[in-house]
Amino acid sequence: AAISLALEAATLSYRLRNHHRSSRHDGAPPRSRIGIQSAYYQGYGGNSDDADSNEPYATAPSLTYREFLACARPSSDRRRSVLELDALLRPLSYPPAGGGGGGLSGQVGAGGGSMPPSMLASLVSAGLIGNINNSNMGGELEKRMIRGTSIERMRMEQQRQQYRSSRGGNSRSSRQDQEPGGWLEDSSGGGLLSSLSGNSVPFGMRVDHHHFALSTALRPAASDVRGSSSASTAFLRPMMESMGVKYRPEVSLGLVANDTAVDLTNNVGSYWKTIFADRRNVNAGTTSTTPAAGTTSGSGDGGNNLPNQQPPKPNLAPHTPIVSVLGNSTRSYPRLHSVSSGFVDVLHSRCNMGYFSRDVMAGVIPEKDDCTDALEYCQDLVDVYEPPMGSGLVGEDDNDDADAFFDENEN
Repeated sequence: AAISLALEAATLSYRLRNHHRSSRHDGAPPRSRIGIQSAYYQGYGGNSDDADSNEPYATAPSLTYREFLACARPSSDRRRSVLELDALLRPLSYPPAGGGGGGLSGQVGAGGGSMPPSMLASLVSAGLIGNINNSNMGGELEKRMIRGTSIERMRMEQQRQQYRSSRGGNSRSSRQDQEPGGWLEDSSGGGLLSSLSGNSVPFGMRVDHHHFALSTALRPAASDVRGSSSASTAFLRPMMESMGVKYRPEVSLGLVANDTAVDLTNNVGSYWKTIFADRRNVNAGTTSTTPAAGTTSGSGDGGNNLPNQQPPKPNLAPHTPIVSVLGNSTRSYPRLHSVSSGFVDVLHSRCNMGYFSRDVMAGVIPEKDDCTDALEYCQDLVDVYEPPMGSGLVGEDDNDDADAFFDENEN
């Protein structure tokens, strides 16, 4: 289910058809907004909307399948066609255990009097909850995405100007400048993403790798959408800055859809309701046989107050954003290295020679010359996707290879 949601979002750029506002009679906004940074699309403005006219990246209402592939595989080397998939498919804030919405910030707003002010301030500064005193601020995902971007700097400058006008003095921000794009790292490295490509051991930080192409697609959570077109306006620019400033891919593609996970999975049966059910053990250790307030225990309750009865688990779909990241980078090096090494072991192993000859004669596997050509191609890919020199991910000497890195992680 997680992979299907991530792939559905990653392929929206050529599947979701938009129309220009001028050609639509209902005046509705487009269903998605696409931003592109590459030499091929430089200077091209696909949308005529005023919101896109001043953006530093090219825009387009939609892409063809061929254009999508061109954004996933840069023109510098067509051999670089191996992609990895990372995604965020979990809420950044949860509704109260007893139902209702608002997530953690809603709980703080409803009963935050018991929380120390210092703890509340630390949660706000870390982006884990919203500022309950500022209703104009976005959700948790938007706060994480705008960190270090020009949007955050503009908001901080506006806050400083408001402070000067109200206080009549100067103010200094205690928050240090941060680079954008920290949310694109793995969750183990302080980011939000988890690998769906079978990479059991994270191969270093994303920022240490060379990125040939990077594509990010977002279906925001329903709780983060404040209007019919605000989702694409709020998320696309920080998304493009996060990819372009910190990771510097040759081609970057960003897409923000206005349709949420609720719009995608609503009224399609009970399957997705089960998938989005809250699986946290929120009632662990708290199950009690004490009757609820206003009721009496015993058999006279008509069976409506069973001792072990638990409240229904809330549906997390309105609080779940879908962030899908397709990367074409040297992060694929461990997987390619493993495939190449296994290929060598199979072809050169004496104990497999009899099975190999038998399978070739039976037509189960290709001829040995074809297998050798495939091995050479795999080894060529290993060289193409070798991490950059000086990154510390692989040895810099000819006699020093990546085996030391894998042995160290296996131990």
